[in-house]
Amino acid sequence: MPEESVFVGRADELGLLRRRLAEAGRGTARTVLVGGEPGVGKSRLLSEFALQARGSGAHVLAGTCEERFGSPTPYGPLLEALEMFGREHGEARAAELGGSAYQKLTVFFELGSDSMGAPQQVFLAVRRMLDEIGSKAPVVLILEDLHWADPSTLDLVRHLGQARPEGRRLLLVGSYRANPPRGERLWQLFAGTTFLRRTERFELAPFTLAEMRELLAAGGADRVDPKLAARCLRWSDGIPFYAEQLLAAGALTGRDEDVELPPDIRSVMLARLSELSEDALRVLRVAAVAGRAMSRRLLRTVSGLPAETLRDALQECFDRQMLVAEHEDDVYRFRHALMREVVYQQTVRDTRVDLHVAMAEALAADSRLCLSEGSAVAEQAGHWYQAGSWPQALGSAVQAGQMAARTLAFASAQVQFERALGLWRQVEDPQTRAGVTHPQLLAEAAEAARWSGHLDRALELVGRAIDAPDHGRDPGRLGELHERRATYLWEAGRRAEYGAAFRQAATLLAERPASAVKARVLAGIALAHLQAGHYQEGRDTADAALALATEVGATAERGRALGISGLALGMLGDPEGERRLRQSLEIARSAQHIEDLLRAYANLGLILEHAGRLRESATVTREGLEEARRLDLAGSRQGILLANNSSAALVLLGEWEDAEKIITEASLDRSPAESLYPRLTLAEIKVAQGAFAQAHQLLASIENVEHGEDPRFLGPLHTVRAELALGEGDLARAADEVSRGVAAVHKGENALELLRLFALGMRCAADRAATDPRGASAVGDRLAGLTKDVVRRSSTTAAGQLTAELRQLVALCTAERQRIARADSALGWKRVAVGWVELDRPYPAAYARWRQSLAALAADGAGDKTGAREPARDAYRIAQALGARPLAERIEELAPKIGLSLGERPVPARLPYGLTPAEFGVLRMLYDGKDAARIADARGVSPRTVQTQLARIYRKLGVHSATEAIALARREHFFD
Repeated sequence: MPEESVFVGRADELGLLRRRLAEAGRGTARTVLVGGEPGVGKSRLLSEFALQARGSGAHVLAGTCEERFGSPTPYGPLLEALEMFGREHGEARAAELGGSAYQKLTVFFELGSDSMGAPQQVFLAVRRMLDEIGSKAPVVLILEDLHWADPSTLDLVRHLGQARPEGRRLLLVGSYRANPPRGERLWQLFAGTTFLRRTERFELAPFTLAEMRELLAAGGADRVDPKLAARCLRWSDGIPFYAEQLLAAGALTGRDEDVELPPDIRSVMLARLSELSEDALRVLRVAAVAGRAMSRRLLRTVSGLPAETLRDALQECFDRQMLVAEHEDDVYRFRHALMREVVYQQTVRDTRVDLHVAMAEALAADSRLCLSEGSAVAEQAGHWYQAGSWPQALGSAVQAGQMAARTLAFASAQVQFERALGLWRQVEDPQTRAGVTHPQLLAEAAEAARWSGHLDRALELVGRAIDAPDHGRDPGRLGELHERRATYLWEAGRRAEYGAAFRQAATLLAERPASAVKARVLAGIALAHLQAGHYQEGRDTADAALALATEVGATAERGRALGISGLALGMLGDPEGERRLRQSLEIARSAQHIEDLLRAYANLGLILEHAGRLRESATVTREGLEEARRLDLAGSRQGILLANNSSAALVLLGEWEDAEKIITEASLDRSPAESLYPRLTLAEIKVAQGAFAQAHQLLASIENVEHGEDPRFLGPLHTVRAELALGEGDLARAADEVSRGVAAVHKGENALELLRLFALGMRCAADRAATDPRGASAVGDRLAGLTKDVVRRSSTTAAGQLTAELRQLVALCTAERQRIARADSALGWKRVAVGWVELDRPYPAAYARWRQSLAALAADGAGDKTGAREPARDAYRIAQALGARPLAERIEELAPKIGLSLGERPVPARLPYGLTPAEFGVLRMLYDGKDAARIADARGVSPRTVQTQLARIYRKLGVHSATEAIALARREHFFD
């Protein structure tokens, strides 16, 4: 990675330096001191600032203090600054810029003359030189690494910093290593009250995870692996130098607990260790064996040092920033993970083993010596393992894994269970030591791997448990293992296998008494029916699971069956589905069953979306996603489902940026099979935005993934493919995708996806009518017949009537069919647009407004340009707000034909206060002086609908009236 390839982060700090330079340019001198740990990026920040300062016309002088291996040269950085200034401008020009003071300083330093007999004369000459240079342009003096500065340089910094600022065009910038030891000259400089009052100090913080991702992306990778970024952050502690060295050396490619230290980092760390006393080094060795952190009491117990010696050694480690304290000083932690690694590797093996054993025994004798409540077993497990004491390591690893799983720390549980599996054959009588059978350990390890996001490993482990010879071939136990395997297959996206696996489990359990596991298997089979689009069959099976769970008093399984039954009912349009899902949610919450809790959130959001209640759906699924994040399970299958269901609702609401953010954060680091739905949702956004190349890439990534029979995937898949073809002008391909989609979805019971496909098919046929009216009419007739059939079937369901969205899709099909016959009207399209507005669907509303404008222009052969302008303008505003470039471009083509200017009041890239495009449009009309009635008339909706939208807008803005809303919009320049 190039040393100064891309400047990452530090925008606030760079902005502050630029502001101080501007103040200096106006005649008020400023002094800014930048602190930070070694490698945190102080030099990189000042290098970037110097470049920008020169670009703005300022003169920049810069020098660096040298590390003191002997007696430092007096005024060392000033000498360097003068030399570089002379080289940059040439001696003649430098002398002209710096005046006589520059020449006097040059003679003094080069010839060693005694023309300046006291430091004050040097200070005065430097001030005069800087003032002379500043008379032509602002001047920046950068002095780096002041922690190594000689006394004369520090006195010069004090003099310049304390001098009166008026009439001086100087910005003095210094850098220093954070936390200078008490008593050193730099510490004494900072202790001066006058100096502090007239200077400004800030310290650079380590990189955040987002900045670490940016640093990795700067290396040229097309896509940053989130796990690599997180690992790099953990090992480097956010220090850019360490991160760059680790990445350049490929040190992060092995197991998470291993890192191969690059030579440069090792040298830096060893140099810092060489400054310590032997007692301080002993303390660090004990701490390193304990891990990145250890309890204060364990350190005192194991170190073996007398109390006074230990106290002094610890103080030295703290003064040198090797160790830091936390948790009210009860825990000591290495300031840097890499420092701990160096100390551990430099400690001889025998010493390490003795210390590990001593710590394990101390923790076994007194669990209060552990880092935190409940961590004693896990700490013991680590120490016994590192000491090579396999019998003790096996038993404590199993206990530690089980404890971690109970507290939902699944990544830690997986580490412990994997360690126990590795030790199983190295210990005599392992079952007695472990307290579990080998198949039980495999099953527990599989569950931990599953929740840690390692589904392939979970499947491998549960498969080994099924095949293990030592579980007695108990059909009940085997049935339970097959149920777990089926669940993992579902989560891994292996749709063709998981249904069969559930049925295999049911066969194994057929002769067994009623039980909770039998209820879970039935619920899994019901879910497979729903995935295939067979909602009634799924409901019947889920109800059977519910009856069985109720019979055996299995509360958690009853909650799961209620959830799946509720999902089936909801997809059938029955309001009872929502009630059952909310009940399932409460049962899972009270039972603390995380699998069913997250699943219930996802399914409730799905049926709310299916019912057209998008805002509620987005709220519920975001709540569930926050729950998954809190549990550190956002990357699990349930977390990914929540991310997709939330983003799908947001896409329909027109909040594409938020939807894309959720998908990217939660899903795209997973394999295509595990992130099938989110990738499709993101492709939908990209098609609407006109990012066709990205859409092709996303669709290609899931091309060879098993799709299953779920109409909720197959319908959108063919819809997105068809819309992409339309966007690229390939009408034949679009029509073919619609036909394939209809064939794939028609055998199921999902009327919503079918009608969406029919409407798109009608659109393709209407576009085709310009060149092939007879063929287009035949397609329209066929789709109209299919639409009637779906409407008839949907009207006979438990709900007994069509949902608002189904009615809206029928209206859209009707409008498109009229367009096939060239009989569509502006009024018809206006009604379609109004329907979408009332459903809070800005994108299809904008499409309908565009069609309304076109129909108005074509009316009666003469055209109504006036009637075409308002819907076109409304459509354009929405398209611009959404970033829907293809639609916006079509309206831009139309605008000159109807005399519409689109250059007024551009829509902001991101709408303020979380307003939707429709809400923003309503607010704009209010701002323009329209009341609710006139807004309703312009948008073709009822005044009551506008009043509802205005109430929602006022809540988001935090105001109570139209007057306050308009004042806020004017104050914050919404429409300037």
